[in-house]
Amino acid sequence: MFKKKFLPENDTSYAGTPSRLLFFRVLAVTTCLVGVNYIIWRIFFSLNFQALWFSVALLVAEVYSFIDLLFFAFMMWKPKKRVSQEPFETSVDVFITTYNEPLELVQFTAKAARQIEWRDMNVYILDDGARPVFKEMAEQLGCGYIVRGNEWKGKQRHAKAGNVNNALMQTTGEFILILDTDQIPKPDIIQKCIGYFTDPAVAFVQTPQSFYNLLPGDPFGSDAPLFYGPILTGKDGWNAAFFCGSNAILRREALMQLGLVEYVRKTEEQINQGIKSLENDLQKIDKKNHDYHNVIKALEQKIDQIKKGKETGVSLEVINQTLLEAIQEAQVVISEQEIQGIADTLAGLSSIDADLSREVRDYLINEKGKIVRELNQSPESIGISEKTIKNLDLLRTNEAQPILPLATISITEDMATAMRLHAAGWKSVYHPQTLAFGLAPEDLGSALSQRLRWAQGTIQVLVRENPLFLKGLSFPQRISYFTTIYSYFSGFFNLIFLLAPIIYLFTGLAPVSAWSWEFIIRLIPLLLLNKILFRIVAGKIPVVRGEQYSLGLFSLWIQAVISVLIGKKLGFVVTPKQRQSGNFLPLVWPQIMIIFFTFLSIIYCSWAFYNGHEYQWSGIIINVFWGIYNAVMLSAIVKASVYKPPPGWKVHVPDFANQ
Repeated sequence: MFKKKFLPENDTSYAGTPSRLLFFRVLAVTTCLVGVNYIIWRIFFSLNFQALWFSVALLVAEVYSFIDLLFFAFMMWKPKKRVSQEPFETSVDVFITTYNEPLELVQFTAKAARQIEWRDMNVYILDDGARPVFKEMAEQLGCGYIVRGNEWKGKQRHAKAGNVNNALMQTTGEFILILDTDQIPKPDIIQKCIGYFTDPAVAFVQTPQSFYNLLPGDPFGSDAPLFYGPILTGKDGWNAAFFCGSNAILRREALMQLGLVEYVRKTEEQINQGIKSLENDLQKIDKKNHDYHNVIKALEQKIDQIKKGKETGVSLEVINQTLLEAIQEAQVVISEQEIQGIADTLAGLSSIDADLSREVRDYLINEKGKIVRELNQSPESIGISEKTIKNLDLLRTNEAQPILPLATISITEDMATAMRLHAAGWKSVYHPQTLAFGLAPEDLGSALSQRLRWAQGTIQVLVRENPLFLKGLSFPQRISYFTTIYSYFSGFFNLIFLLAPIIYLFTGLAPVSAWSWEFIIRLIPLLLLNKILFRIVAGKIPVVRGEQYSLGLFSLWIQAVISVLIGKKLGFVVTPKQRQSGNFLPLVWPQIMIIFFTFLSIIYCSWAFYNGHEYQWSGIIINVFWGIYNAVMLSAIVKASVYKPPPGWKVHVPDFANQ
């Protein structure tokens, strides 16, 4: 019923034996050297200066692809072979995250979670929808039920990351098994993974994500056996396996440490920004009202003392408290000066009743302390900006809870959290045995929405916490994380590869100086070696659908990159767990246009060549073949837009889930 996955104990991959791994390495080095030779030749000997814009564009796309090849070879260089470790007694909390999924689906997963074979275990339903019927269901199944409290009202919710962070503060298990609503765990999932944590440096163990509702032929490209196989195994060799959001066990200590470290880092950053902002505010106040000059100078001297305290290791709490007290003292002095000034002004006025003037003045003097306290409810009363006040807020009152273990910088909290854990010195494990089965999208719209969220979240990580510069990561870890981010920029370069044959067939403009044998004998070996290398890594894993979607989703990847870079506000959209009806053809109009213009260009070129237009035979053959290849690859996603399950097709639930 399910596709057989290779197990850690029976590895049939390219790294299954030393001889296979050696063959891969020799092939990888050979392919990269052939690629270097091709790129050098393209740069110095093949540019068409009559169409330089076209020639350079294609060259840039080829260089991008060659760098991608280098990253791939590096990532696959030292795969890690894992063998299940002996389990040990410990407490495990199972988190089932849900927001708007149907009751029956959550109930099914919760029942399966309750069947996990582990003694010290608690199952919790994390209901971000706060639905009473779910609470009742949880009680009936013997599960805990966790929702967000009033402290979250009006605060940033951080989607799934916020849901899990909230639950971490209300539970106590030493380890956390996180399951998405639809992920049905096998009874031995904890037994197979918990043993890796005998190494106290291991922060999490990730297992594959597989699906029990895959449609015949996997039309939406949901299955990812290459990623949840050789790729994660390769990353694991560099201690850079990802946390993928579900089907993973995490060490609570690692998450809490991460939350505390991030809190301290963020607090220190805020205080530094607060001090700088405060100094700017004081300069503005001093210029605006010279009467405050002495008070401002005294406060600036206090700030200098605080800076010296930071250098000698004084705690952030003491620094913050000292700073706030100094601001408050300045407020008091300034307020007293203002009240005294008002009283003196009243005393000198002759236009009002002398007795009334004296009475008001005496009241101001006698009640000065009370008035000062009322005036000093906020530092803004003396001209300190709201930005400064916010930066001096150690309690992070803009957040529902100050400690946020799972990263909230991206809508894909999993990758960002894993990266921070690695940067903090923790280890990860990828256990390549399927121990849970979930639901894949059953329509193209849901599939594309899911992939768009993944891409946008990944680009957010680059923008907000670039792995190339994140302190604590090793060089291989930096490359491993950056490789994943880098892949989402392929949309721009794939568009060039898709347009190149169309441009040539319509115009006769070539991106190379000539479609010569000198060009062909360099390109063909590189393409063949690249394909062979990829197939060696994949082994028996089917990869055609993945290749089709890698090219076919060019427009989605472009949309993802642009939306993040322009600062578009992104929301976390839950992937529908049931087939959505509708017309999905409009979603693939870019692919349809490429296919249409490809065949139109072939027809035009045939007509133009027949009527005497200058084309090279070799150029026509290469570009017609290239264009047809592109069209065939893109046709997979176009077909998916109108796909309907065959009559009588049913979802087969895993046998173990019915026990």
